[in-house]
Amino acid sequence: MANKKMKTAVKSVKKQRTKKALKRTKVQSMENKKGVLFSIRAKIFLCFLVPILFLILVGVFSYKKAAAGMYDTFRDSNEQTINMANQYLDVSNSFIEAEALKYAFQSDLGKYMIGLYETDAVQRKTVINSVGSSIRASQAGNDFISNIHIVTEEDVQMLSTKAGGTVMGIYKDYKNEMLGYSDNGKKIPEWVDYHNTLDDTLGLKQSDYIMAYQTTPQSGKGFIVIDIKASAIKQFLDSLDMGEGSIIGFVTQSGREIISEKLPDGQESTRADGETVFYGQDFFNNLEDQQTTKEVSINGKSYLFFYSRMERTNAAVCALVPMEIVNGQADDIRNVTIAVVLIACVVAVLIGIIISTGIQKNMKRISGRLEEVAEGNLTTKVSVKGHDEFNNLAVVANHMINNNKKLVQKVSGATDTLESSAQEVRQASNVMKDYSVNIIQAIDEINDGITKQSEHAEECVRKTDTLSEEIQNVSSIAGQVEGLVSEAENMINHGMQMVQTLGERATKTTDVTIKVETSIEELKKESEIINEFVETITDISEQTNLLSLNASIEAARAGEAGRGFAVVAEEIRKLADHSAEAAGEIQNNVTHITDQTVNSVENAKQARDMVALQTEAVQEVVGVFDDMNQCMQKLFDALKEIVSSTEQADKEREDTLAAVKNISDIIAETAEGTKLVQSVAAKLQENVDTMNQTAQSLGDNMNDLKSEISVFKTE
Repeated sequence: MANKKMKTAVKSVKKQRTKKALKRTKVQSMENKKGVLFSIRAKIFLCFLVPILFLILVGVFSYKKAAAGMYDTFRDSNEQTINMANQYLDVSNSFIEAEALKYAFQSDLGKYMIGLYETDAVQRKTVINSVGSSIRASQAGNDFISNIHIVTEEDVQMLSTKAGGTVMGIYKDYKNEMLGYSDNGKKIPEWVDYHNTLDDTLGLKQSDYIMAYQTTPQSGKGFIVIDIKASAIKQFLDSLDMGEGSIIGFVTQSGREIISEKLPDGQESTRADGETVFYGQDFFNNLEDQQTTKEVSINGKSYLFFYSRMERTNAAVCALVPMEIVNGQADDIRNVTIAVVLIACVVAVLIGIIISTGIQKNMKRISGRLEEVAEGNLTTKVSVKGHDEFNNLAVVANHMINNNKKLVQKVSGATDTLESSAQEVRQASNVMKDYSVNIIQAIDEINDGITKQSEHAEECVRKTDTLSEEIQNVSSIAGQVEGLVSEAENMINHGMQMVQTLGERATKTTDVTIKVETSIEELKKESEIINEFVETITDISEQTNLLSLNASIEAARAGEAGRGFAVVAEEIRKLADHSAEAAGEIQNNVTHITDQTVNSVENAKQARDMVALQTEAVQEVVGVFDDMNQCMQKLFDALKEIVSSTEQADKEREDTLAAVKNISDIIAETAEGTKLVQSVAAKLQENVDTMNQTAQSLGDNMNDLKSEISVFKTE
């Protein structure tokens, strides 16, 4: 028997070694198939690149938000610029109209225009000199006035700031030309783009003026005509800065244009002389609104088109701004985001390489030492670099190697002990032969056992009767216990229902808590909106301060002529009002945040109410379990009686069992005594022979075990 166990143990050790070798080969093959994709380095790279991916998503979201915000800000700013330019020119035109009306209401000039002073040479000369000085002063005092002309009857000398000889009036011819520009052929328009008759008479160039304002004196005979200087409009348009590559234009009702191009340094305009930029284009025609802003495409290039029409003259201030300027700052944000992401990727790769290289080196050190241990070398020691988890793994591995080494040493020592035990087995087999002689004495003891059999049988009957009565008592008490157990079961079921109710209310509490968290998230989003509006207000405030300073300086420098700049200052004030509106939006958002906070407080109150309900449910459960406790107390008292009766019954049972056992032993000894003695004697002889063979096999197995253990190196 021992021989078979020893052989089985040796075979098991060999089989385990073979399995471990096959397993290592299989694992290495699987690792080679998986390749680099599932390596530690790849997983570390993945861990670093996931946050970078979210960084890319944040960058894309920020770029889109920034592009939209900058587009709106740029559009609003340029709309204000165009509207300000429109109003500035419109106010300048109102000064022109006031200047013309000043001459229209001069009684001396009215009399002169209809020829009342033709017979009075002194008065005539006085009016000519006075009016001539006045119109030249007006021309010099207003940069937008090109020339002032007094158109008189045919027999009266005309007055004009245009240098030249004496020119007689052309009232009828001029009137007929102006009626040709009228919509109904009756009413002469106040603002015209051309006056060819006057140009031919005085030798004027249409390039010197862009349009003219005209009115009649009180007498109704003649015209006061004031030309608007084209160069002044051009200079004003040049002062407007809407970005590199933009085109700003002043377009009259009949299509005359003054264009200002913001070209890069050193670049010349490719626009031909007389070529229109706005008038006649599809995006310009049929514009009915006073102000318009839209995206247009010209020669395959996208522009943002701004349009604002004047109330007095129906002329318009227009602008084309390349979309690349509008999106330029957003593109810069995109480029910076891309650069940051690329740098983050490079840094993540470098850090991943450093970390994974250190891990792989430590893994190779540990696996190399463990392979030596698997081959039987228990003298090796695992060592790694660093103070991380691999250091702890190396300590555990060294502890495992030391324990295995101690185990092998103990097994080696045990083989020697087992070998000496085999010698003792041989000696014991000889001793067993001597014991076979003593078996004969057992036959005499059988006769004595027969005599005692009758006495123990009678005692067994008496003890059995007593035990039956005690069992009946136990049965009665057990019935009471059963009723109490049933009642306790009902109490427990009720307790479970209460606990279930408590769980449902806890679920409601969780839902309310989620609502509170959602409200807080909404509060956070509204705070972000506040930050955006604060930035908007900051930008508008900076623009307002800059425009206000420029307007104040120019107005102070120009004096009386700086009233136009006072209009600019008024527009700057409007821009400040816009800042106040933005502040109002901030206030609205703050109010919204306050509302969200109130909702959060309300949700918290609901959560508190739910917790109160849970407390009541818990109290109910406590009451139920108090009832259960009382029932269990009754059960405990009943169990005491059961225990008392059981102890008495147990004593009787032990006596009965002892008696029955004695009877059984005596009967067994009596019936089988002789046969048993004979069988035992024969088997004893066989066992002695088997024991000798086992001792021999045990010695052989000890030699095999020593050879297997010799594979391990422990020193």
